[in-house]
Amino acid sequence: MHAQIFDWGAMHVAKRDSDRPDVGGPDLVFINSLGTDLRMWDAVLARLPSSWSALRMDKRGHGLSSTAPEGYGIPELAQDVIDAMDAAQLGQVVLVGCSIGGLIAQHIALMVPDRVQALVLSSTASKLGPAEGWLDRIDAIKGNGMAPMAEGILPRWFGPDMLENPDAALWRTLLGRTDQEGYVATCRAIAGTDVTDRLPEITQPSLVIAGEHDLATPPAVVEALARALPRANFVMFPTGHLPAIETPDAFSQALIRFVERITT
Repeated sequence: MHAQIFDWGAMHVAKRDSDRPDVGGPDLVFINSLGTDLRMWDAVLARLPSSWSALRMDKRGHGLSSTAPEGYGIPELAQDVIDAMDAAQLGQVVLVGCSIGGLIAQHIALMVPDRVQALVLSSTASKLGPAEGWLDRIDAIKGNGMAPMAEGILPRWFGPDMLENPDAALWRTLLGRTDQEGYVATCRAIAGTDVTDRLPEITQPSLVIAGEHDLATPPAVVEALARALPRANFVMFPTGHLPAIETPDAFSQALIRFVERITT
């Protein structure tokens, strides 16, 4: 497998091609959580069938993407993904989104339903908490910077086992080094978003994944999303907010079973 890297506006996009181009497979689009970059999917992509292709990218102000001015919302972030899909010449895709990535995926399904074959929604909801909480976080970041916030976020991201893993510190460092302007602008986008009333319009098959120890989007919140979607299955892992990082084997197996079921 190899990666083709190209720029798309404020986006950094990586497309993984199959080792066997003669064998067709589904196209998956991976959308990261807040404060991470496209590397959060590394362990999952390594476990996918070789005939599958995957597109992943860094949101505005994250990873290798540049920081766009404030004033954008989730619909604009969703359009960034659609534009990247067009640049990669992808037609119908399976969207895989974690946290804000799942919220962006819901918007894409509403904006261009014909381009979405199915959704995998991890640790997410139709509304990611009250706006006041996001505005409080923005104020704290502006007052103290990213590093102190990152220290407090780690127990919300990971379950007890992962917190004992030295790799957890790497993700804390990544979060602490995330561009402050980009992070704040993305928090503002989350604060103004609620698509709960439109969930019945998302009729594609969906796999909704929760983490038992997730303090950011508790299991009950994620399960409520699954119940509100017309065609959703629900699964829970013994993890925190980022099961693709904590338990990539279990996450990949659930993803593969789901995609194979809806594409065959």
